Amino acid sequence: MISTRPPCTTSTRRSRGLSGSPAEAMETSMGDIVYLDYDADTLFAEYDNRGKVPDFETYIADFNARSDHLRAEAGNGRIDLTYGDGPRDRFDLFLPDARNPPLHVFIHGGYWQWNDKETYAFLARPFLEAGIGFANLEYSLCPEVTPAKILDQVRRAIAHLWAHGVELGYDRDRLQVSGHSAGGHLTGAVMTTDWPAFAPDLPADILKSAMPISGIFDLEPIRYTPIGDPLGLDAAGAAALSPMFQLPRARARTVIALGSLEGREFHRQAEAFAVHCRNHGADTRICSVPGGHHFSVLESLADPDGQLFRLARDMILD
Repeated sequence: MISTRPPCTTSTRRSRGLSGSPAEAMETSMGDIVYLDYDADTLFAEYDNRGKVPDFETYIADFNARSDHLRAEAGNGRIDLTYGDGPRDRFDLFLPDARNPPLHVFIHGGYWQWNDKETYAFLARPFLEAGIGFANLEYSLCPEVTPAKILDQVRRAIAHLWAHGVELGYDRDRLQVSGHSAGGHLTGAVMTTDWPAFAPDLPADILKSAMPISGIFDLEPIRYTPIGDPLGLDAAGAAALSPMFQLPRARARTVIALGSLEGREFHRQAEAFAVHCRNHGADTRICSVPGGHHFSVLESLADPDGQLFRLARDMILD
């Protein structure tokens, strides 16, 4: 697995984008520039995480096995609680023995079109051992729904967790959110939410800290790749759903995390979003996990001695 001891790194490089329709992008011949300095094939390679990690299925199988074990061990875990009426409006809740613990909320990835919460329950273990609750969110998938619908689901889930903290048994005033890959995008997006406008009874500071991991904060380049086809986004829709172009309303402490071995585009996006957040007053840093790629970076959150877990723990318990 990966080393998690060395210190995090920071950078302040800015991003930029190009306009154009998905059809125009996909019809260009190899070598034609579609975004920044990328042709279509090279841009897709930057975002093709499964292609960059040929043994990714080994990681997913391991995650599933460890998650099965966690669910079998967690006698007080509650599975498939609902936050809405839809078939995937569900979450799993794992609480430690501690009274009124803080709650970490995790949003899985899969480019908004794959995966489910069951694969990622293993991440709960170090949080439970540290006296922190863990909520594992589910949401609907594209193309059955739009990315905008998914973001609305995640917002409703977080609002539900805040509203029902007392009855569910955790401290609703100490909520932290993290997410991986597409979940990293959704984490960044919920940090731009005007919560009182979303629901009048919600506080503006519903989330106290956040950790988007391997996230995409500007969806524009995705439109020029096959990954974007099931999402159905035009330029305006991509911008509206991109945290990079929204005001970070929460002043929550934020760690933007990724693996050091991830591609140039993931590092560019992380650095640009960090600058954006800082420019709007958010306490933000980048953590590049040494030796981590797009899948193995999660080991740093699953390990009680991992960089990412220690950062998340320190933020939520501070």
